[in-house]
Amino acid sequence: MSDKALIPFLIGVLSLIWGSSYILMKIGLKSFTPYEVSAWRYVFAFLAIAPFAFKKLSQINRRDWPWVMVVTFVGTALPGIIYPTSVRFVDSSVIGIINALTPLFTLSIGFTVFRIKLAFFKVFGVLLGLVGAAVLILVGSPSGSDTSVSYALLAILAPFCYGISTNVIKSKLGHLNPLAITMAMFTQLGLLGIVFLWLSPNWKAPFLDMSSGIDSMHIESIAAMVVLGGLGTSLALFLFYNLIQRTSAVAASTVTYIMPVVALFWGYLSGEEIDIWHAVGFAFIVSGVFLVNIMWKKN
Repeated sequence: MSDKALIPFLIGVLSLIWGSSYILMKIGLKSFTPYEVSAWRYVFAFLAIAPFAFKKLSQINRRDWPWVMVVTFVGTALPGIIYPTSVRFVDSSVIGIINALTPLFTLSIGFTVFRIKLAFFKVFGVLLGLVGAAVLILVGSPSGSDTSVSYALLAILAPFCYGISTNVIKSKLGHLNPLAITMAMFTQLGLLGIVFLWLSPNWKAPFLDMSSGIDSMHIESIAAMVVLGGLGTSLALFLFYNLIQRTSAVAASTVTYIMPVVALFWGYLSGEEIDIWHAVGFAFIVSGVFLVNIMWKKN
C-alpha cells in the first residue's frame, strides 16, 4: 500500500483505538487504582508485542538508548499514570478532547527545542487550542468542582508529554524500526509493571477470597486492561511511530482530529453528560489543530 493510501488508514485506525482508551481506563478503575491500571496496561502491552519484536532490540545502539528512555518515561509512562488519575474525577469524553492538544504542544516544543520556524497563524492556532482547553476545564465538566478543574489541568500535562515524545521520535529516532522502539519501551515498562503488581496487595484481594467466586466487575476490568494494553498501547504505538516516520511530527499528531469524537461517543454511551460546552471546546481545539496543520503543509 502506498503512503498516500496508508497514512489516512493509519490515522483512522489510531483514532478509533486511542479514542476508546479513556473509557477502557474508566472500566479498569472500577477494580484497580490508577497505578495498577498503568501497570496492567504495560504488562499486557509487553506480552502482546514481545513474541513478534524481541529480536528488534538489537537494532538499538548505545547512543539511541537515552532518547528511547525519554520516549518511554516522558512520552508513555507519565501519560499512562496521568490519564487514569484524571479520569476518576473528569469525564472520559473531556479527557479525550483534551488529548487533542497534542499537535499544538508538538509544534510549540518543536519551536522552542528543535528550532522549528513558527509563523503567526501557527501561534494563533496554538492559542485557539488553549482557549478550547480552558472552556472544557472551566465549564465542560458537569460537576464544575475545584477537584474536577484540578484534575483536568493535570490531564493537560499528558499531551505536553506526547509533544516531547513525538518530536524526539521524529528528530532523534527516525532511523529506527518502529517495532524496535515499541519493544524497547515495553520491555522497560512491562518489567516495572510486573514488579509493581507483585508488590501491590490491592488487586490481589478479590482473587485470594474465592469463596463466593470472582466478581464480574473484576473480570470486566481485567478484560478492559487486556484490550487497552494489547490494542490501545502496543499496537497503537507501533502504528503511530510508523506514521511519524512516514510524515511530519505535527501531521502525525493530527490523529487527534477524530479521536475526541470517538471518546465523546463512548462517553455518551456510558451515560456521561455531553452538552454544548463540550462542542464549543472541541471546536476551538480542532480549529487550532487544523490551522496549525494547514500552515505547516504550506511551509
